[in-house]
Order: sequence, then C-alpha cells, then structure tokens
Amino acid sequence: MGTPDPSTLPYCTVCGSPRLVERYLGHRRCEACGSTRWRNPLPVAEAVLVRDGRVLLVQRGAVEHGAGKWVVPGGFIGLGETPPEAAMREAGEEAQVAVRVGGLAAAPRWLATKDGRGHVLLSFVATTDDEPAPGEDTMDIRWCAPDEVPWDALAFPTTEALLRGLVARSPDARRFPDDALDIATAEVVSGRARRPRPRFCARCSGILALLSVGGWRCTRCDTWHYENPRPTAGVLALRDGHVLLGKRRPGTAGGGLWAVPSGHAEPGETLEETGTRELFEETGVRAAAERLAGLFWDSEHFEAVYTGPALDTEPAADHRPEFTDLKWFDRASMPPAELMHHSAPHVTAWLVRQGLVR
Repeated sequence: MGTPDPSTLPYCTVCGSPRLVERYLGHRRCEACGSTRWRNPLPVAEAVLVRDGRVLLVQRGAVEHGAGKWVVPGGFIGLGETPPEAAMREAGEEAQVAVRVGGLAAAPRWLATKDGRGHVLLSFVATTDDEPAPGEDTMDIRWCAPDEVPWDALAFPTTEALLRGLVARSPDARRFPDDALDIATAEVVSGRARRPRPRFCARCSGILALLSVGGWRCTRCDTWHYENPRPTAGVLALRDGHVLLGKRRPGTAGGGLWAVPSGHAEPGETLEETGTRELFEETGVRAAAERLAGLFWDSEHFEAVYTGPALDTEPAADHRPEFTDLKWFDRASMPPAELMHHSAPHVTAWLVRQGLVR
C-alpha cells in the first residue's frame, strides 16, 4: 500500500493545483495552498506469530514483489491507523486470524527500494486463538521451527534478518522466542496539526474516493493513492548518567515542554541515521544510535528513540532551531512527566529503570 512517487506526479492532492515546486530530496510544495507532498520512507507493520517455538509464515500470491516467496504477515501502514492496528489488519487479511499485538519483536529494519525512498519495517509480537488459513492474496501458510524455514525462498532480506535475529536471541536455537524486546512502547498524542487528507488525483487532478484505510482511488483515471504515517526518529545522548533534553519553542507542538531531539526520516535514510542527524541539527551534539530505547505512535506518525554516549561534551549555542534551552538531566533533576512532551516521559522512565540515567 505504498504511495506513488510524489516527485513524478504533476498535481497537488490537497487542492488539485499544478503549481508544485521542488523543495529538496523530492519533497514538493504547492504554491496554491501551501501544502507539502513529503517523500518519506514508507512504513510497514508485521505480525510475528509464534506458537510452540514455530513462527507463522505466509507464501505471497500474485503480488508485485516477492510472488511465491515467504514472509511473516505484514503490509503498509495506512494513514489513520496505528502500527499495531496495521499489524492486526494484515494478519487478518493474509492468514485469516484475529490477533492480539504486544511489543516489538525486533528493532525497526530498513529495506532499500528502487525509488530511493525505502521502507521502514516494524515487527510486533502477536498471538491468536484461531487456526490460520490462506487469505485472498496468500498461496499457503506454514508454522516453521528455525530448521524448517525455507531460507532460500524468503521474499526479502529484511524477513531473513528478522528471523535470524529472533533465533539469535532465543535461549534455544531450535525454537523461535515469543517475547518482546525490553523497550518503552506507547501510543501518544504528537500535538502536531492533523495532516490534510488528499482530495484530488496527483496524476490527473480527478476527484478521489476513500475506499480503504489510507487508500483513495481516482474517480476519473482509477489511479490508487495511498497515504501513510510518517516515520520519525531521535537519539537521546547520554553522559555520566545524565541525558540531554531540549525545551520546545513556544508556538510549536509541545511548546515550553522538555522533549527528545527528533525529526522526520528523509528518503533513503534509516531511522538510526535520522536520529543521529536530528540530534546534531537540533543540539550540536553527536551520538551514535547504539540502542533502541522505545517506539511511540499515533495514527499519523511514529517515533523510534535510540540512545548512545555523547561524543561532544556541551551542546553548541548555534544549534537550537527547535529548542529554547538544552540541559543534561540526572535522575534527581529529571522534570516531572507533566513538563515533558510526547515520548520523553516514557523513554526517560525507561532509561532510569535500565540504570542508564542515575
């Protein structure tokens, strides 16, 4: 359920105007209504179902990519649904099961694509009481122990990376684990303005009709248009038991509150690269995204937060476009939750529990 590449289509989907101006990296701004057509990586949600040490794989049918190959149930996240909701929907469509979704089964992964945007994959632990059966676009299903996986017939390198990563963290290499990663996860309100929904076809400017979650079809030329939540990422720099937070500028989402330095992923960029770049742009501090600390979402965005040791001792004075103040906090000086924005209260509490902030 990916969006047609916006850099190749002539019309604004919000107002139908052809007055689109190239900004950077393929993003395009409409001079008529001011909306921006972002060209971010596309998000995918997967349901990792494990029963008695075996993982459920589905064989893809007549689809554009990976036909006849094996994957875990999953697909694109539509605008208006959260990543866990997308994982539940995809499991129902591909394996005809109702699932309960838990935490992340693996850290987010990135898949390169020909258009240069890339896909970001979020894999959730899931359970079901139903017996799976092939869905409309699925040829077959199979429960597989590690030595039963058709390793040479997996659809994507990210599927292999997921399964091998699960085996690597299992206490028994003959079984897939059914537990989630020990990270912070939560649905949170971003505070950002709601994105305008598309009304006009980007190919012919015809009227769009909403037909599925995040999916619109043109009533004139039948072109499908998909809108997806935008992936964001941040890095929390650590130094001597302290964590660096920024106070948001007034007039912005979360203005006056302490927050994680973060921002939207650019085309071709992994979430780790996004977080590292955003940290430096907003604070002047360098830190590698060494460890996943949390994943947070609503129906329009999701944010992966990483941690890593600071490579610079102090924030740079000229690197504060998003913040009015930057400060290192230890456990005793940490702001109360009501003075923190979005993911910050959840992920800083996790840092304290892990002993990374003291």
